[in-house]
Amino acid sequence: MRFLFLTTIYPAPGDSYMTGELAHELRGRGHKVEVLHLDWRAETGGATVVRDDGGVRVVDVAPRATTAFGTLAYRASKFLQTSRHAVAELARHFDLSGFDAVVAWTPALTVRGPLLRAIKAGIGARVLFVFDFFPIHHMEIGMVPKGPVFQVAKQLEEALMRRFTTIVCNLPGNISYLRRNYRLRTGQDVVSTPLWSEIGVPPRADRAVTRARLGLPADRPLALFGGQITDGRGVEQMLEAAADAERAGSDLGFLFIGNGRLAPLVQGEAAKRGNVFYLAGVPRDQYLAVVATCDVGLVATVPGVSSFSFPTKTIDYLRAGLPVVAAVEPGSDYLDVLRTYEVGEGVEFGDSTGFFRAAERLARKRGPALADRTARCLDEVFHVRHTADAVLAAIERAGRQG
Repeated sequence: MRFLFLTTIYPAPGDSYMTGELAHELRGRGHKVEVLHLDWRAETGGATVVRDDGGVRVVDVAPRATTAFGTLAYRASKFLQTSRHAVAELARHFDLSGFDAVVAWTPALTVRGPLLRAIKAGIGARVLFVFDFFPIHHMEIGMVPKGPVFQVAKQLEEALMRRFTTIVCNLPGNISYLRRNYRLRTGQDVVSTPLWSEIGVPPRADRAVTRARLGLPADRPLALFGGQITDGRGVEQMLEAAADAERAGSDLGFLFIGNGRLAPLVQGEAAKRGNVFYLAGVPRDQYLAVVATCDVGLVATVPGVSSFSFPTKTIDYLRAGLPVVAAVEPGSDYLDVLRTYEVGEGVEFGDSTGFFRAAERLARKRGPALADRTARCLDEVFHVRHTADAVLAAIERAGRQG
């Protein structure tokens, strides 16, 4: 089969991300994959680049936006202008005849123009992965204002969702959330599959040498948060846990790796506390080496978010054999995974002392038995083959339904 991916995130050469992992899994099964990558993180107004990613043809399209009228106008114009520009690039670089399926990721609004053009070209099977429930999630964490802007964005997103033959949620609990909060077509195909990524064991790194090179303590256990240091990641709760740990005389250190709006907050805490350490974003291979020198992975979301989250950083922690302590939404299927495979535990929102105590306890449980459990969890839950199976099954169902 021939697949057209429409996405705002696709890995650069040498990096990895879920979209790339799925593209290569499908290609490895004999399918052809081409990617229209609306590079949301690129500089506005940049040139389009066509590249080959190991047999997957990728067209990187830089965003377009108006910068003269403030943040809200910039964000709105970025959705509209980038989508319109992408339609022109789609026509220039792709022959839409002969594609069997479109695969896209939320927000669907980001790829509205190319999606409608693909539908017009007659591509019948269309699969949408819902990672974040735009714009509800974005409103809840303050990225989209309440009121008319939210209502318009939601109506547009719903209308596009109904154009897909299958919608894929990242957790079973989010299927009912989707049906409660979005107007779908009657009988529309909705399934779930966990997130996925590369699951191989990262390159071994000498713990003492790596820590010394980065200015990290040689002996004390380290709890790691790696990722975007921004809203919605529970950074504040982790810093509170670090403060509680320091007051309790714990030797547990808290390491933050990444960039984002809240990075200055973390840097400030690192300057005044002896148990908080900060590293700006590092290349992927170096990051995995650092993960392997830590002792427990940290995950936290924020109270007040109504859908269930699935933090992708979990997979990197498990690859390195780290247990995970998580403060996520009560009732989340995510916690079921940690408990079923005995690779982590959950704590309540706002319980910073419980958070650091759990991290301290789990940090001392690394060893061969835990490594065996994390490896089994990765293979049985997070391997990309499960997602590829789900996509191919969805396309087969769409074909039977006409």
